[in-house]
Amino acid sequence: MKSPKKPSKEPSLPSQDESRRFNVLQEQILSKFQTFGEALSAVREDVASMKPDLHAVKEDVAVLKSAVRTNGQDIRSLKEAVQGNTEDIRSLKEAVQGNAEDIRSLKEAVQGNTEDIRSLKGAVQGNTEAIHAMQSDLKNINQRLEVVEAKVAS
Repeated sequence: MKSPKKPSKEPSLPSQDESRRFNVLQEQILSKFQTFGEALSAVREDVASMKPDLHAVKEDVAVLKSAVRTNGQDIRSLKEAVQGNTEDIRSLKEAVQGNAEDIRSLKEAVQGNTEDIRSLKGAVQGNTEAIHAMQSDLKNINQRLEVVEAKVAS
């Protein structure tokens, strides 16, 4: 009987084809790694060149946040002021409506007074004419009285 073959404990040397394939793969990996390294360097340069811009953007954002807070406070203040103005406008509108009603009443009273003045003017004119007539009559009476007194005295 044959004895079973024992595996050799030493690895066998690679064949030439395997060595070539290994060398080709190694060169490809090395080439890709170099390309990766170059790209990584470019990315690092880009990131480094962006840092000042990023810092400026952060500062701008901080300024904008502060401005937004201030604007928010201003908006709240303005909103309160507008509400106060709205209430004032309502009050003024009511006062104007009350004044309009008062003006209408006064206008009616003035129209009534105007009518009264016209009628009184007519009455005064009538009385003036009557007074003139009476004055004329009194002059006539006075003249006659003087004549009578002169006759009585003579």
